[in-house]
Amino acid sequence: MSRLRVLFFLAIGLLLAAHPMLAATYAVGTCKPSLPSYTTISAAVGAVPPFSTVEVCPGTYSEQVMIAQPLTLKGISSGNAGQAVVTVPGSGLIVVTDGFGISIAPQVHVTAGPVNISDITVDGTGNTVGGSAWLVGIFYDSNSSGTVNEVTVRNLSDSGITGGVWAENTNATSESVTIENSNFHDIDNSAVITLSNPASTLSAAVKGNTMQGGYYQVQWQSGAGSLTANVINGGYEAIVVSAPLSGPAIGPLTVSGNTTANQSYGIVAYGGVTATSNKISNASVAGIYEGGGGNTYKGNAITKTSVGIEFNCNTPTVTSNTINDATTGLNDVPASFSGANGFDNVVTLRTDGCGSARTLPKAPPSGPMRAPAH
Repeated sequence: MSRLRVLFFLAIGLLLAAHPMLAATYAVGTCKPSLPSYTTISAAVGAVPPFSTVEVCPGTYSEQVMIAQPLTLKGISSGNAGQAVVTVPGSGLIVVTDGFGISIAPQVHVTAGPVNISDITVDGTGNTVGGSAWLVGIFYDSNSSGTVNEVTVRNLSDSGITGGVWAENTNATSESVTIENSNFHDIDNSAVITLSNPASTLSAAVKGNTMQGGYYQVQWQSGAGSLTANVINGGYEAIVVSAPLSGPAIGPLTVSGNTTANQSYGIVAYGGVTATSNKISNASVAGIYEGGGGNTYKGNAITKTSVGIEFNCNTPTVTSNTINDATTGLNDVPASFSGANGFDNVVTLRTDGCGSARTLPKAPPSGPMRAPAH
């Protein structure tokens, strides 16, 4: 073996050996005296080596956190205390412009990946954004990736333009974000927002979360991904899915095993959706609203609603659903439809209203939708 090759492999070995030493564990606060520590989260995430773990002691941290390198950020318990809270700094939030030209004021802004965030509470109380930008708890910007796990985002109020976790991608690289086992409440618009465009790929997984009180709850405009086992209560639309901005859907979305209750609409879909085994109850307008685009609805249980499934004269695959306690089971159904579904305590099983008198369908959104200001 040549001397140059020997030196090359020796250098690689030294780098690999050094990496675990650099990517160590650090603390924010004073609860871990054995670890190198910082007084603020921002100082820590900006100074530690890439791929480090930053443990945040219980307490309140009034700061806007910018994370520009791969790392793990996690809240920890100490003694009888167990909550690390990121709040709005007294100086207010710096507004950034994303790849779609949207103004966003993020409390936690991620621009790299993977960045994994867990056991952190993000609280928007006292923000002064005032409708000039979207107030967002955690913003995964283009070219970022990671997992949000066991996080709480709360108290986001900003003239109806707020999001708990916002994940997007406008670049050609493929990115992935997972949002799981987290809690969203007192947010005046959406718990989760995803965005991409036809030239980019964002694969998102949203699973096992609890969402309460938002207006749209989930706004999905990023193509491929999955929404599974979430519990969504209140608001106007529980889950609204449309194509990525400026183009057609770029991959299938699975919506399965979710429980939605007390909305006007349970699921609103404009293309590329397979919705199975969801439980939708107390939807005052429609359990499922079909906007076109080859969707599939199978094995869903829809209870106590005006309309079980609104077809809008489209031709989705609709089979093995159970509709109980509804005024109309299937509405505006094409005459050719013949799918087998179950009906219990339904006044009118089906209306074939695809004529000139039918109500025009809602237009698909062309970007994140505002909620009415409170």
